[in-house]
Amino acid sequence: MVEQSGFLGAAQIREIAAELGLRPTKQWGQNFVVDANTVRRIVRLAGVDSSDHVVEVGPGLGSLTLALLEQAGRVTVVEIDPRLAAALPDTVRAHAPAAADRLTVVHGDALG
Repeated sequence: MVEQSGFLGAAQIREIAAELGLRPTKQWGQNFVVDANTVRRIVRLAGVDSSDHVVEVGPGLGSLTLALLEQAGRVTVVEIDPRLAAALPDTVRAHAPAAADRLTVVHGDALG
């Protein structure tokens, strides 16, 4: 399970985005969630538990992904941005190392 410190805050979001040299683009509908309480609430309201295999489309920098990994048995993400798809496993290993083996990243367009 992810500890509270395993969530991404605004500072970590800015840091990762700067390292990747990216800014959210409207073309891909990118918005990065920075509030841990928001992602926890989304997961709670969705009723995610350890028996679930969750598919997340457009994980971005991984804020919701980390919250999903805290509760779900497995998480598969589909990310169109190649930089984000490549960086997400490192983010999960850094913030939730025990959950890294339960994450699958698919680089591609979920609509195509």
